[in-house]
Amino acid sequence: MARIHAFEILNQYYIDQSYLNITLNHVLSDSKLSRKDKDLCTHIVYGTIQNQLYIEYLLKPFIKGKRVKRKIKTILYMSIYQLEFLTKIPHYAIIDEAVIIAKKENYHAGDFVNAVLRNYLRQPKPTLEGLEPLQRLSIETSHPLWLVKMLVSQYDYKTAKKICIEDNGTPQRMARANTLKTSVDQILENEDYQKGNLSNVGVLYRHGNIANTKEYQDGLITVQDESSQLVGTLLNPEKGRRVLDMCCAPGSKTTHLSAIMENTGDIEAYDLFAHKIELVKKNCQRLGVNNVHLHVQDALEIDEPEASFDAVLLDAPCSGLGVLKRKPEIKYHPSDAMDEIIVLQRKLLEKAYYLLKNNGKMVYSTCTINKKENEKMIAQFVKKHPNMKVIEEKLILNYQYHSDGFYMCKMIKE
Repeated sequence: MARIHAFEILNQYYIDQSYLNITLNHVLSDSKLSRKDKDLCTHIVYGTIQNQLYIEYLLKPFIKGKRVKRKIKTILYMSIYQLEFLTKIPHYAIIDEAVIIAKKENYHAGDFVNAVLRNYLRQPKPTLEGLEPLQRLSIETSHPLWLVKMLVSQYDYKTAKKICIEDNGTPQRMARANTLKTSVDQILENEDYQKGNLSNVGVLYRHGNIANTKEYQDGLITVQDESSQLVGTLLNPEKGRRVLDMCCAPGSKTTHLSAIMENTGDIEAYDLFAHKIELVKKNCQRLGVNNVHLHVQDALEIDEPEASFDAVLLDAPCSGLGVLKRKPEIKYHPSDAMDEIIVLQRKLLEKAYYLLKNNGKMVYSTCTINKKENEKMIAQFVKKHPNMKVIEEKLILNYQYHSDGFYMCKMIKE
């Protein structure tokens, strides 16, 4: 059953362009699978997408010249992933399940899938020998060549390889202790948690789904990657101040700001979509946050006088290249999609500048490691506005702490 659900989820992604994490959560929450089978389904779904280019490369000689329908190709993709990466599962079990699923789509497709997979096991696999270094890195880590070239040009080959390998790992189960209700020490009294490496309020959950824990449901913790937790700490708004969170969903940073301010002052939090604001509202209620005022509105259209806020958080929309462990499908987006994002980031920075008081502080952050959206963006911004002084910049690459990749910059408006 785990493979049938994985097949369903992957088809929704490939055919309907659904969001992988949302589809997975929806299908698994409605299923009667055991915890073990849910984990297997998750591994197959994410592993197939994470390793898609490598799987295509391995499979290509065995379907060369044949027109394969999308759903049958999905079966082959997920089967090759299991054969190559899930080494504890017997090969016959993987093939038998693949044939059963294929026959439900088309009886003769079962014979085709059986033949392709058995040939794959019998015959020599394609090797990566002889490929150019960048092309080899692209295929073996399933990162499009344009992305590999960008990472190598902005960093270096060795760093790019570490980033790409880490992207195909499993994200940590990180949470933030909600200091409005508890402390890190109290959370750590439960042996299911251990201290994080980066954040002073970060805790690592050892197993299972954090959202199913009593600590989460009681609002003692909330899901948030450690590198993301550093954003609120960097802004560090004082108690009683008026703070703007320009792009607040899903609310992890918003509620962290509230905890830092000890529920004092006012946090005006904006997001473009009503369903996302509803999610932030639920998080605030669960965590005991009551100094946040939510607005469904484009941050560029915020109707506030100039210099209205003591502190501004601009956690900007970005290419998401720092969170590929959680959202592997992002790396297959076209490269030109970043151009529109960069234009939006510039506009949001200008709006943040307009709304920030003199002597106020601002943090610009992204969950990407693309320097055009980060260091170069800030360099252009402060060149245009010389009274914006950079106080601190942080760049966290995913492999350094096995966290998300993140960039953040704190500035003061003199």
